[in-house]
Amino acid sequence: MPRIAAVFIILMTMPNFIFAAPAAVVQVFNGDTLNVDAEGEKIMLRLYGIDAPESGQHGNIAATRFLKRLVLGSPVEIKVMETDRPNQTFAIVFREGEASSVNVAMVANGYAWVNPNHCKTDDCSGWKKIESQARTFKLGIWSSFEVVPPWQFKTQQRKQ
Repeated sequence: MPRIAAVFIILMTMPNFIFAAPAAVVQVFNGDTLNVDAEGEKIMLRLYGIDAPESGQHGNIAATRFLKRLVLGSPVEIKVMETDRPNQTFAIVFREGEASSVNVAMVANGYAWVNPNHCKTDDCSGWKKIESQARTFKLGIWSSFEVVPPWQFKTQQRKQ
């Protein structure tokens, strides 16, 4: 492995590391998971603190489409919050030059929940208020009557 890649991998595993070099979103898997190319390295990121509808769940396609429109091909800045296993990096992602994160945009537009089990920073209480506003205005997933948080949806799917 080239030396720069090894250093990059080590840095990406450090909590709250901000990767300032140019990174571009090259693939969006769903409403909270994407691939970035950072200096030739492909990194899969989960958006920290939020959870979007799962595959097969109401709202999944809309959330994925929204995230694609928001970031696909765009330069981004990445703030790594945690890693819990290889290829599982949780980050707050900012479109270049934007003060508000992509994570917040997903919640504010009604395409993701703030995950109470995984959102542990001081910002999370503000994110919950933003989620509440999206619910009030029935944005995105909140326009439906069948809204089930993804962590509950996954549990229901395992029981079936």
